[in-house]
Amino acid sequence: MNALTTEKTMTVKEVAEALGVDERTVRRYAEKVRTDLSGVKNSQGGYLFTEKDVTLIKLKMEKNQYLQAELPRTQLDKYLFIAKAMRLLDEEVETLQHQLTEAKPKIEFFDQVTNSKDAIDIGSAAKVLHYGGGRNKLFAFLRDNGILMQNNQPYQEFIDRGYFRTIEQKYVKPDGSTHINIKTVVYQKGLNFIQKLINKEAAAA
Repeated sequence: MNALTTEKTMTVKEVAEALGVDERTVRRYAEKVRTDLSGVKNSQGGYLFTEKDVTLIKLKMEKNQYLQAELPRTQLDKYLFIAKAMRLLDEEVETLQHQLTEAKPKIEFFDQVTNSKDAIDIGSAAKVLHYGGGRNKLFAFLRDNGILMQNNQPYQEFIDRGYFRTIEQKYVKPDGSTHINIKTVVYQKGLNFIQKLINKEAAAA
């Protein structure tokens, strides 16, 4: 501290050390608040800052959102700045790749669902969902979970939700008689619902 004034004062170097920055930064921010400074110049022409001055400079630095990202000045600074930016970019890419890997199964599932037309039968649903055991096992799973009745037709609640619908299919027996078969098909929304049930069962296992 210097005592050329009635108040205690600090040199540029002392302020820089106290704030953990270089002297150029102190001078630059001192210029920004120049009209509010109360310090004086010493006999060597250097500026002496009062405690009030140091506080003003510190506040100005804290308000400057770019303080931690000052532009590089020397060629070495530029290389170091670029190296740091590339390292941060690599870390960001690695994070995004990890997120993409985790999301891949879900993306593939929705791609398959989106590519289906309107609704698909239970056998096709088992393939899309990669459900081991195929059509019959998926029918059993849906019956066990109270989604389908014993005749493999959905309860009205799940039809109303837009998960399933039934289709009447006529067929002719060898004796010439005509019969009607009720076929259950699944909408995209229903496939998503079934997938959640499968995941829930797997997590509980």
